[in-house]
Amino acid sequence: MATVTIATRSLKKGKAYVIHYKDPETGKKEYHKTYRRKDLAQEEVNRVRTLIDSGKLPTKEAKQPKQQSLPTFGQGALLCQAEWDRKLGEGKIGTESHSGYGYLLAPVLKKWKHTLLHDIDEDTIRDYRIGIAEATKAKLIAKGEEGKNCNVLANRRLFVIKQVFAQAERHGLIDKDVAKSIPYLSEKDSERKNAQKPIEVDALLKAAAQRRAKHYMVLAILLAVEHGCSTQEILALKCSDIDLDENRITFHRTKNGVTRSHQIMPRTRNALIARFEHVAKYRKKRGVKAKGDFVIGHMDGTPFKSIDTAWSNLCKDHDFNDLHFHDHRHTYCTNVLLSGSTLKETNVMIGHKTLRMTDRYSHLEGVMDNTPQNRLAQRYAMTGTENGPSEPADT
Repeated sequence: MATVTIATRSLKKGKAYVIHYKDPETGKKEYHKTYRRKDLAQEEVNRVRTLIDSGKLPTKEAKQPKQQSLPTFGQGALLCQAEWDRKLGEGKIGTESHSGYGYLLAPVLKKWKHTLLHDIDEDTIRDYRIGIAEATKAKLIAKGEEGKNCNVLANRRLFVIKQVFAQAERHGLIDKDVAKSIPYLSEKDSERKNAQKPIEVDALLKAAAQRRAKHYMVLAILLAVEHGCSTQEILALKCSDIDLDENRITFHRTKNGVTRSHQIMPRTRNALIARFEHVAKYRKKRGVKAKGDFVIGHMDGTPFKSIDTAWSNLCKDHDFNDLHFHDHRHTYCTNVLLSGSTLKETNVMIGHKTLRMTDRYSHLEGVMDNTPQNRLAQRYAMTGTENGPSEPADT
């Protein structure tokens, strides 16, 4: 009986079954074929054995050219990462956004890295999105925080998935972007309403002035509530951005590429002067040489990486529950509008690219004063109709 064998090879995914036979004339072991299914390999073994026993040898097939493998989600993710790297280099996105995109992509890549893009359809993405939302909700309930919105993380994951499929379509890996039409889940319940009133801002500043970090934390809070600064803008602020003689300050927001200039508010101006004096005094006393030009930073002028620890400790020790530093931008927008500015003026002052975003940051429900009604009353008074419709004239 002819000698025909099957050798099993372990692969990353599944196994391969390699068939060899012994040439009756030369006695050499010859390769025949490879199968991914054992039953098909066994059928071929039986066929080859019968063929050799009849005095014939199996025909050696010409080697087929290696077929190009179908694109995977991981390949699309590499294209997406390259695009983010390019935008970072061009200054179109900041380092914070760049690292944030990578952070959001990592768990999706872990799940689908080796999955073919063609095997990920719209329903698969929708199910994944809902699964993330439900898992987040379960975690929040376990922590006793069921009031928080559970759709935010699901939408952030969907955002990077959309980015991957968009790049895959752009580079011809897929014919149709199935993720493009998938809507984001509603985040309306997650919109924060923590716009502080002036008296609440005063209490916060008073508490900050008692902290060890008072030499920069008071200033950081004022930059946020009086100028609408984000944490990134505060940490990026340099002495060269401040002109005390002209009473102007310039902010650079790398997240959206917007640069804006403000007249310095009185309290912020005093805090800036106090900060400059403190740093100068410290450097002179300790012999510290300037290595940077950052306002909120170390005594040598190099920047802080974050003010999160100082802020969280302030909130914890003084019972400012559920107050995020980013809420100060909401405080700024709301109070600017209440002081009489228009939505368009507020939009320009805070540096949003759309009025819709500024509107989301402005929380006027329940806090509107009587100014609109007073203006309406004045308008009606001009026509003599403030007491209702006038009597028709006699004819």
